[in-house]
Amino acid sequence: MGKIIISLFLIVSSLSINGIELQPYSGIIYSHKWGLQTGADIGFPLKNNFYFQAGLMFYSNPEPTYSYDDCRIGVNLPVYMQYRLPINDRLKMNINVGPYFGIASVGQIGVASKIGFDISRINFSLSYFQNCVTDKFAVLGLSVGYKFVL
Repeated sequence: MGKIIISLFLIVSSLSINGIELQPYSGIIYSHKWGLQTGADIGFPLKNNFYFQAGLMFYSNPEPTYSYDDCRIGVNLPVYMQYRLPINDRLKMNINVGPYFGIASVGQIGVASKIGFDISRINFSLSYFQNCVTDKFAVLGLSVGYKFVL
């Protein structure tokens, strides 16, 4: 896991790219139980409205729990390829697809997807994480974020 993160960091840092975007966000998630999510994505422009985007997401209570005292915290690292469909000058639709790696517990590797709308710099998105290794666990999330251009 550490080698993957370091490799991605080295690849991204070796590119001299203008227009790098940082997008912190927060929202809610659901999978048998409601929870909260917060995190940030960093995006790098490629060509023709395509972006490479990596993120760090913290979440609470993604799995069914059997007591109200049991609060679980997890961390996901999604890696997306993103396509932005411009609708007009202020509105863009984002479509993200890629793998994710869960680092809070063993065996969280799966597919992540996100669809969202940018209104100026504010982003509204719906995300889906599907674990493909252990228990076929799925999480659906809704979030709001703000995009900073670095």
